Amino acid sequence: MKNPVFIYLIFLFLFASVLNCTGLSDSEQSLVQSLTFFASFDHGHHADFSAGDSSLYIAPSWSRRAEAVPFDVQATHFQILKAEGRYGNALWIDNSYTPVYFYKGNNNFFYSNSEWEGTVSFWLRLTPDDDLHDGFSDPIQLTTRAWNDGALFVDFTDESPRIFRFAFFPDREIWDPEFREWDDVPIEERPMIDLTGNIFTRDEWVHVAFTFRNFNTGKANGSVRGYINGEFAGSLDNREQTYSWEPDEIAIWLGYNYRGFFDELAIFDRALSTEEIRILYLLNHGVGGLLEK
Repeated sequence: MKNPVFIYLIFLFLFASVLNCTGLSDSEQSLVQSLTFFASFDHGHHADFSAGDSSLYIAPSWSRRAEAVPFDVQATHFQILKAEGRYGNALWIDNSYTPVYFYKGNNNFFYSNSEWEGTVSFWLRLTPDDDLHDGFSDPIQLTTRAWNDGALFVDFTDESPRIFRFAFFPDREIWDPEFREWDDVPIEERPMIDLTGNIFTRDEWVHVAFTFRNFNTGKANGSVRGYINGEFAGSLDNREQTYSWEPDEIAIWLGYNYRGFFDELAIFDRALSTEEIRILYLLNHGVGGLLEK
């Protein structure tokens, strides 16, 4: 019987050899090696690259997600528009709270119950005050349970002028052991990064990325960084970030009560540096261009 460790080492050697022949820079090679999921929407709704299931799913509602089935058709509220993307095509979303759309997160969104880190990157195009439906809007949310109980997401607030927020809610018992009503939670206790000002417009694509590290350490040393157009936009530090997830239940939700364009979703298994986020933002042909090389 062949030694599985030997086979794995051979695989790593061959993979590294292929990368070295692509013409990628060292930084670009590192990005490709850390990538676990990428959806360009240039070839349909499925992911171009995935460490897990590449299919997009639709379910009647959040509570009925067990009824999900694969989705790869054009619908007026969730469709791909040609040549509208930051690179190539783009996903156009005009959705309310139902139905719900998601990718399965197991392996696609690397999770560890200790010393966990990662990066999520994507592009948005919308004018929030004009385009969004009433209520809070989540372009993307990653969770197994609920928005306030073990979830990472970005959202727009429900009142004009809309505020864009990076949100990192560990297990509810960690950040809100009293289980208070949301309006009773002081702003400084909310695990969010609020960004004000006119960041988004339907006339220009905006790159959004966030990184996190020191999650699931059991200590108040969690570190989060938010970025807009390759520039550092805010941080959330020195909080315990414990997420007790079941990997099979992780979902990458898209377009929850969102109306606007969405493109180039990329997920990495480590916290990228500020320099690497800048590289992502400046790529001439996006992450897809790196994979094609």
